[in-house]
Amino acid sequence: TQKESYVGYDLLVGCDGIRSTVREAVVKRHSNFSCHVTDIFQNFKAVHVDLPDDVSGTSMSVIPTPFPLFQGIALPETGGKVNITCGYARNNIDNIAEELKSDDYKVVAKYVKENFAAFELVDYDDFAKQWVGQRWNQTGMVHCNFYHSSQLNIVLMGDAAHATSPSIGMGMNTALRDAQAFYNILKKTKDNLAIALPKYSEARVKEGNSLTSLAFNLYCLDQKQQAYEIIHQIVRTMLHKFFPSFVKEHPQTMIGRRGIELSDVFSQSIQLGIMQKHRAINERIIHEHFEESCGMVKASEESGRLKYAVLACVCAVSIGAFMSLSYS
Repeated sequence: TQKESYVGYDLLVGCDGIRSTVREAVVKRHSNFSCHVTDIFQNFKAVHVDLPDDVSGTSMSVIPTPFPLFQGIALPETGGKVNITCGYARNNIDNIAEELKSDDYKVVAKYVKENFAAFELVDYDDFAKQWVGQRWNQTGMVHCNFYHSSQLNIVLMGDAAHATSPSIGMGMNTALRDAQAFYNILKKTKDNLAIALPKYSEARVKEGNSLTSLAFNLYCLDQKQQAYEIIHQIVRTMLHKFFPSFVKEHPQTMIGRRGIELSDVFSQSIQLGIMQKHRAINERIIHEHFEESCGMVKASEESGRLKYAVLACVCAVSIGAFMSLSYS
């Protein structure tokens, strides 16, 4: 009809994604509402293939270096399938294997068969056809300092509140927990929105921001530091197994476990110094990439050989580091 209409409401639930229109209403109404929508600095592709025998059908599998300069995860699906997502930091676009940029599925299939060491795929041609049949995907992440407006009777959930990188496979889980938490709060407050909305933010802001921070900074964009972190995770996991009272668990192995919130995982990463270190390095790399790509500074030419030496080290360390994190 091309006519505006206004509909009254008791509660407006913003589940409308990373570019949320509902969230924009909160931005316009509250000067103290802090909302940052940023890029995850990754290009990635996802394929849905037959579940290999070596991969759990009930847990997320972390793949530290599926290919040189890549990070990956494998998420089980229904029907005997698994979603394998592999991505690389955008500043490495000129350094990733040319075969993975090819639009010839035979080239990709050959490269994957020779270089994907985490586990053996059922059908490499199927993987490759899906790989070349899609563009490189990009997405963003959202950080907000509260998830409600009592003045507007608005509540934010899912990607509208905390869109995230897919690197730890917890985006959908956290969105579902948002809905569950709000439902439980409504029951406890007998649908009193004046009480329920602030309590919802109190319960979920720490979880949503922990999600986005962990997904982006639990991994390091610097390949040398990420190699150290893989070693750290392997060693710490082994030591914690034998000396749980003396050695804290690595945050990566805590994700998705029943009874452990993402804020618990984030707190652990802070106590171990992982988050602070990776956050500082990642922010530096992103700023340097922006400054170089827009011509503010010229790229250094002396680090080329070092990059390839570090890359070889990362690949050597990562082979055999493939591990599963069980969701209960």
